[in-house]
Amino acid sequence: MLVNDERAHDLELDDARKTYDFGGAVFDLGAPGDRDIVRFILSQALYGEATGVYCGKSLYAAHSLEAAKFYVRQARQELAHLEMFGEIFRELDMTPTAPHWGLKLLSSHNNYYPLKVLMEHAIGEGMVLHVFQDLLLATLPDNHPGVPSIKKKLRTICRDESEHVAWGEKEATRLLQESPWLRTPFQGVLEIQMSVIPYIVGSLRKRYPDHPVMNQAGDFLNHVQREVGEQAKRLGFAPATNGSRSFRAWCMASGTALFLRSQLARSESKLDKTYLSDLGFPDRP
Repeated sequence: MLVNDERAHDLELDDARKTYDFGGAVFDLGAPGDRDIVRFILSQALYGEATGVYCGKSLYAAHSLEAAKFYVRQARQELAHLEMFGEIFRELDMTPTAPHWGLKLLSSHNNYYPLKVLMEHAIGEGMVLHVFQDLLLATLPDNHPGVPSIKKKLRTICRDESEHVAWGEKEATRLLQESPWLRTPFQGVLEIQMSVIPYIVGSLRKRYPDHPVMNQAGDFLNHVQREVGEQAKRLGFAPATNGSRSFRAWCMASGTALFLRSQLARSESKLDKTYLSDLGFPDRP
């Protein structure tokens, strides 16, 4: 049932997502500047896949057998993605660079299960999906001998990421129904995330302002931010309008407090306490 439910959600997710059109602009993988840009983007993706090991803590804190099954499958997929990106670097004869501080902040590990579900799955992997699907698949040139194989790998990764987002949305919805108070700090965390994103590509935009792909970076970021905003509304924790400055400030303060709490929190196992009901037995034999 878990796989079928997620596939159905994947279809809804694809219907809800709007892709960005780069208008045929592509990178020239023979040009040093273009290779520098692609190397930067792929390096951030590689680091993001390396942080997939965080799902080990999620497995420990999984609230149900269904969740535990998802995290076991995700762990296998994330490790496979890490190796795929390693192969992509070798196919392009590139070596990775260090991750940007903004990405390290966005993908920070935390021990608070509801925040992990929101930041890592629903929102975080949703933004990753935009980068892989809308940016890399659209702008890597098919005339390069390694790109057809690279795009095949990226499409496999995108299918897996869609599953992860679907799970994140489903689980975040359940958590919000159980704990409606999370809406305000979740909105604050989202505001903080959206304020960090422009810094990640800011240096590249300044260095290559006339590049046919990079001169659309601002529009692409605006598109991603709009899509994330719509996703937050669908999940039920973002208001229909932006709200006043004081409300947004309160949300961000609440989100910061929740994030700090997540850094101090201790994960607690759940499955050993719920396994009987998850397997269909009475809680007390």
